[in-house]
Amino acid sequence: MICLNQRYFLTHGNPLGIASLASRFKPSAESFTAVAESSDASTCLISQVLHKAGERSARLNFLVMENSNGQDDILELLDYLNGKAGEMGALNVLAEVSESSPVFESLRKTGYSPYGWEAAWKLPKKVALNSDADHEWTISAATDEPQLRGLYQSLVPPIVQAAEAYGNGGTRRLVYRENDEIVAFVESSAGPNGLYLRPLIHPAVLDINALLNALIGQFNDIGQPVYLQVRSYQAWLLNTLEIIGGESSGHFTLLVKHLAVLQRNGVIITNGNLVKNRQAEPTAPMVSHLTVDDPPSAP
Repeated sequence: MICLNQRYFLTHGNPLGIASLASRFKPSAESFTAVAESSDASTCLISQVLHKAGERSARLNFLVMENSNGQDDILELLDYLNGKAGEMGALNVLAEVSESSPVFESLRKTGYSPYGWEAAWKLPKKVALNSDADHEWTISAATDEPQLRGLYQSLVPPIVQAAEAYGNGGTRRLVYRENDEIVAFVESSAGPNGLYLRPLIHPAVLDINALLNALIGQFNDIGQPVYLQVRSYQAWLLNTLEIIGGESSGHFTLLVKHLAVLQRNGVIITNGNLVKNRQAEPTAPMVSHLTVDDPPSAP
């Protein structure tokens, strides 16, 4: 089985297990699992796409290739799941795979484009904590939303924002302030097998070691593994994670398949000849609009 959704695997475990089956009964989540068998039933392909109602993106979850290496069959299955994601209301489909994965090129051939890389670091269970009021994480309030959006839009590259637009969706966040300004926030996903933290931290923070130690301290003794997401645009965190005893899970390439194309003009042209023969129409000169409120000149 090939992991295509690292976050799900870390927090929920095997998607073919009981946790995945239970998720089908959640009214806020949608999934579609496709099975493709050969005519002689000797090979089998199974894959799943997940989409939560109201969200922009769907996610490919996994791909099982039982006795099958048929490239055409894989491409057909992925195209089919992309179509199902669109029917569920998604505007794009995301996947996370290793570049050495046998399915990487198949995703590329079905229109998926890389937009960055991601690594998950398993955090140490405990850290030596010192009382430090200067590195306190607090729960965000509704009034923090403009600052959170601004931080996201200023730090996250446009190519990533095109795949993963800023959104909250009711997720509770922890925020960190310096000089009364939010310079970091963390979102989380929880499951029976762990907690997955997704941080966004401004590189100008004064003491990143103390900040991460304080973050780990928020989840001491929860009885579950805690993972920290590191994206390509936050790679400067890697050295600190090594220092505090984190364990890397390796890199995954982030891919996106856009299902909708933005158009500049939504007008449907029913007669091409009207466009070809269109003439420029006279308009009022711009100067008259700019000087309409000027006082009359002296006689």
